[in-house]
Amino acid sequence: MDNFKHNLNFSKDDPSVKGFQEVIFSVSNLKRWIDFFQNTCDWKLISRKASSDSLKKAWHLDDTIDIEEAVLQNAGDHEGFVRLVKFKNVEQKQIRSATNVWDTGGIFDVNMRTPDMDSWYRELQDDGWNGVSDPKRYIFSIYDVSEVLMKGPDGIVIAFMQRFAPPLVGFDHMKKTSRIFNSSVIVGDMEASYDFYVNKLGFHLFFQTPGLDRDTGHNVIGIPPNVNQDITVPIDIVRPDENNFGSIEYLHTNELKGKDCSEFAKPPNLGILMYRFPVRDADAYALNLKEKGLQLNSDVQTITIEPYGNLKTFSVRSPDGVWIEFIELID
Repeated sequence: MDNFKHNLNFSKDDPSVKGFQEVIFSVSNLKRWIDFFQNTCDWKLISRKASSDSLKKAWHLDDTIDIEEAVLQNAGDHEGFVRLVKFKNVEQKQIRSATNVWDTGGIFDVNMRTPDMDSWYRELQDDGWNGVSDPKRYIFSIYDVSEVLMKGPDGIVIAFMQRFAPPLVGFDHMKKTSRIFNSSVIVGDMEASYDFYVNKLGFHLFFQTPGLDRDTGHNVIGIPPNVNQDITVPIDIVRPDENNFGSIEYLHTNELKGKDCSEFAKPPNLGILMYRFPVRDADAYALNLKEKGLQLNSDVQTITIEPYGNLKTFSVRSPDGVWIEFIELID
């Protein structure tokens, strides 16, 4: 079996939905991003082709738009891929243009691990990336970590994290970076987000904090140090498979209000565009969501998506415009 299809196959013990297979970046320069993941992150290019015409229907796009794609994989991983898409013959804007952590809508960042934060941070700076703040070491629940949010081209933010304790499991093959294992969303309403992800999608609540008692000074998310202690930032982390990775972390800055980017969080705009989660039975899951009162963004349809082959796919959107696709391998 091709290792890039491994996570799309389900055993009898698997949940009905797994952690995300891939995160899709809409980019202005395909080669620049391929070079970043291949040469800087030490990932592997596993597919580079034009998209099938059927994808345009699923993404509500005009037939005159062409789409070129490239899929990259952290060697040794079966999930957490990046799919780069380049839209041609169409005007675009950045989904989260000139934003801060208190601006809602769309996908804020993706999370990757690194074994050496200090050297990695310097390398990223040399490549033209800029941090929201310098790396910060802190205790998060039982985890001792160092983290930095780095801004790159197309308004894309990647959070890199080094774990000091407890020891990592499942990342023994990590070289310079890991697969994508988590992604953050800035939301306008925590209760509405809980209802969407937990009550509607059926995801499991992995972690929850009211975000009280924040320290003064330097912080990862770029809140001004002199007011950091006065800001509450509730956080929920949810994932479809309670025993695996591929989680969504949604948070809200209670005292800080900004703009809402939800209306821009769709193809063909630039930035972190959407998630793709493997599902055991797309028709059954879509029907279940509709019975719970959730309106589908696109109906179940069959699309050829490389490098997997034929997939059944449909999509939904969160209250903050996050585009989520569910994919079933039917080859």
